[in-house]
Amino acid sequence: MDRTKIYFKDEIRRSFILYALGPAVGFAFVVIITCAFLWNWRLYTQSVEENRKVSILLEEEISSYKKFCEENPFGDNIVLKDNPAYVYSLLKNFTLNQKIEADFVVLDENSSVVLQGNSQRVFYIPEWQNSSPWGALGRIKSNPEKTIVEVSADYNGLAKPEIVVGHAFFSRDKKPFCLIFFLSPEKIKDILQPSLRFAISNGFGRFLYASDSRYKNQLNEIKSEYRNEKNYFHVEESAVYHARTLDNCFEIYTFSDVSFIKTTFLLLLLSIFIFLSLVVSGLFISAGKIAEEKTVTIDKIVAACESVSKGTFKGRLSVESNIEFQTIANAFNNMLDDVHNLIEENRREVREKYTAELKQLEMQFNPHFMFNTLETIKFLIKLDPERAQKTIVCLSELLRYSIDSGISVMPISEDLHYIENYLYILQLRFGERFTYSIDVPDSVKNCQIPKLILQSLIGNSVKHGFEGIDKMHVSITARSVSGRLVISVHDNGSGMDKETLKSVRSILKSEQNESGHTGLHNAQRRIKLMYGDSFGLKIESSKESGTKIKVTLPVIR
Repeated sequence: MDRTKIYFKDEIRRSFILYALGPAVGFAFVVIITCAFLWNWRLYTQSVEENRKVSILLEEEISSYKKFCEENPFGDNIVLKDNPAYVYSLLKNFTLNQKIEADFVVLDENSSVVLQGNSQRVFYIPEWQNSSPWGALGRIKSNPEKTIVEVSADYNGLAKPEIVVGHAFFSRDKKPFCLIFFLSPEKIKDILQPSLRFAISNGFGRFLYASDSRYKNQLNEIKSEYRNEKNYFHVEESAVYHARTLDNCFEIYTFSDVSFIKTTFLLLLLSIFIFLSLVVSGLFISAGKIAEEKTVTIDKIVAACESVSKGTFKGRLSVESNIEFQTIANAFNNMLDDVHNLIEENRREVREKYTAELKQLEMQFNPHFMFNTLETIKFLIKLDPERAQKTIVCLSELLRYSIDSGISVMPISEDLHYIENYLYILQLRFGERFTYSIDVPDSVKNCQIPKLILQSLIGNSVKHGFEGIDKMHVSITARSVSGRLVISVHDNGSGMDKETLKSVRSILKSEQNESGHTGLHNAQRRIKLMYGDSFGLKIESSKESGTKIKVTLPVIR
């Protein structure tokens, strides 16, 4: 029970100290939230800035190498074997002017090395490359009009990932040659802060470089815990910021150590918790005893109110303290008597009203069906007396079942017996134009449903579905789905347009009905009265595609 809501005059004065808890807790909460926000914001801005530095450097350098290749620095009149010194000088001067100095090789049409920027470097071509268009070299040769940028570890003999920027050219004598730059990501750290913690991978997570080996797994990929759809997140003792660059070719990860800040924050939390614990303990020890002694009567009143809020009206309040509380107790008891009497009277009225309405709905039977059936019997008596006799039996069983006021619900298996009588009469009337199928598994045949609820739905399909078509099929299915019984009546009739469907759905939501869809409305009304608003009909239809009515009921066996 919340003692801060006891407003008795004398007790408020003596327990006023409790209100000191609010500012103390509020201040502590503000301090914690502010510190947490500033801590996380500082980490975020630091991570973003470090990531931006790496991204900008990588973008600028790779873009510079791409631009160099795409502008064709050799011209159209170059003959590679005649001008090796010129080509070498051109490439060497270019790489020396870049922040990240790249190694380079020039390959002739047979993939033999013509020029190499660093004689110490081993340029290695895997055996599979000679017979396959795959790999960076294969893509460079296959796309002479395009500069290829990707991560590869295939061409240095050490399986060491590096950035490959390559382009294919044609010399004056129409012989192709390839220019390939190899950028070592390790040089990025030398250009930036030595203490910077970062990792670079290609767009598929393949590892390129990391300042610390703990960020990669045994498959030479960025560890799965560091791969996240979010740009900023925390993993273990690191704040991680992740961004893509160069049209998603590369992923940049920057890592900020949070262990020191986390330790400081935990010490702050511990200090605040100890302080609040001491304050709260002192306040409760001194004020708790006084409040407990002076609020016995109020506790009784609150307990009585809670009992009423839970629907219990039989208990009565007995108070033997101040005259003010005795007056409240007497008024409370008189109110309970009046409320209890009103509830019982209202229950009787509602029960009688619902019972009368349910009986009326159950006994409603389509007069057109009766007239058509009797007309059919009249002709059958002369043409086929045996079928006429069977039809009379089916009709009489159906009528007797519909007017039996002692039955409101039946198992599906028994209700289907009478529905099949109804379907037999319909099939007799329409002949080959009307067919039906029933699919009800044994697992739900003992479930209880309102009697003849399916008859009104089938009648609706026949009444409205035959407009403009020669033949119609009605399928009836029942399943238990997620603890509910779902029965479907699906026809392939003429269906409804959007406006008609909207009108029918509106009728199903209203309590009154003045339209021609009495069968659907009566079925919906019966279900709502018997089981509540959580159950009922749902209708789906489109023009010339038939109509599907889904009935949702509770599973009652």
